[in-house]
Amino acid sequence: MFLESSLKLQTLARGLSPGFLRFGGTKTDFLIFDPKKEPTLEEKICSDLLVKQDAADVCGFRPAPLDLIEHLELQWPFQELLIRGELDKKKHKNTTITRSTLDILYNFAQCSELHLIFGLNALLRTRSSQWDSSNARFVLDYCDSQKYNMSWELGNEPNSFRLKSGIHIDGFQLGQDFIQLRHLLSNYSYYRNSKLYGPDVGRPRKQTQRLLRSFLKSGGKVIDSITWHHYYVNGRSATREDFLSPDVLDTFIADVQAVQQIVDATVPGKKVWLGETSSAYGGGAPRLSNTYLAGFMWLDKLGLSAKLGIDVVMRQVFFGAGTYHLVDANFEPLPDYWLSLLYKKLVGTKVLDISLTGEDHRRLRVYLHCTNEYHPKYRDGDVTLFALNLYNSTKYLQLPSYLSKKTVDEYLLLPYGKENILSRSVQLNGHVLKMLDDETLPTLREKPLSPGTSLGLPAFSYGFFVIRNAKAIACI
Repeated sequence: MFLESSLKLQTLARGLSPGFLRFGGTKTDFLIFDPKKEPTLEEKICSDLLVKQDAADVCGFRPAPLDLIEHLELQWPFQELLIRGELDKKKHKNTTITRSTLDILYNFAQCSELHLIFGLNALLRTRSSQWDSSNARFVLDYCDSQKYNMSWELGNEPNSFRLKSGIHIDGFQLGQDFIQLRHLLSNYSYYRNSKLYGPDVGRPRKQTQRLLRSFLKSGGKVIDSITWHHYYVNGRSATREDFLSPDVLDTFIADVQAVQQIVDATVPGKKVWLGETSSAYGGGAPRLSNTYLAGFMWLDKLGLSAKLGIDVVMRQVFFGAGTYHLVDANFEPLPDYWLSLLYKKLVGTKVLDISLTGEDHRRLRVYLHCTNEYHPKYRDGDVTLFALNLYNSTKYLQLPSYLSKKTVDEYLLLPYGKENILSRSVQLNGHVLKMLDDETLPTLREKPLSPGTSLGLPAFSYGFFVIRNAKAIACI
């Protein structure tokens, strides 16, 4: 938690704003907030630094002592092993968090210009198996006293509660627990209208579908968006071929449709969010989920999610244990970070129809959106095409005649280094992407293509193409 005061980490997070920072996951249901407990030494130093910030510059950075930072960075690999050990053994211990924990977390979200979603512990139960909200009250009391603007969740993947803790909570009871939480939030003037998301169920297999359906019938009306989680494969057994398989990528479509059918039948009109997702569950696939290769799953999921009507996609994980993170333990951005940054900067929220002829659309996967309206270089009516080439040969996209005379800006992401698609470094239009310093992200420079030029994608690659002055009516 102390590492989240890192200026470099804040700079990387801010690059992906606006967005959400979700504090959740398996450990959510094993966290106990103790408002009386003194902070750890690391938390105290970090809190003292926050207190010393200039009131006019609350996000101004005061460096922590170098020896402390080095000590914490040396500790992290051991902490990561402990976390992974708990995940592997399916045995989890309760962890206590303090007021300083919440202060540091909220400050990081604010200074990163992200909205914090905080997951409350759902495994605290009364003797009658109802949710025990007493600890949540302590959290709310403190956050309300600090006027922290945040949203809420309750529990993580309730479909696996029995496996993780030996406690079974059915969908009806979980719905009642959310109603109880909504009532509790209404008692706080600061959280009366705050957002509540859930139930953060796992992949929609039969048992999980039953739980979700029962939950929505019981308490679905009190939540603002329905959240579920998706991973393609098991991190322990995933292969390089899985990441490049159209069959594996297409499984996401059926899962989205299964969730949407349940929502439409129980609480029609409710928004569906992907509340947690990555390539492989179990912390990711070693030497795969943190490489250029992982971008095929990630970019395709972003494209399909938008196309299928999912408004929000939350990536697991920005920074933390495992190999599916966007930023590694040394605070170095990985390929999926740069891919996320490009997507955020270039792709708008409006999805456009696009068709592909002459190639297998499952191997040359193409998506089209209005260009991000906030990009300073582009104007209303411009469109962004992004594509993934799963062929082992270069493929070319030819724009239709009415766009053939338009200028196109190419943003081609390719692996950098001898590891090829298993590289942890990427280049954009031939320039290696890396931070200039702890406060500065590199400029994402386009490569202008002459009108009429075919859009080329080398074997096993992906990229973005902004078609300027397209004058797309839907984007004006």
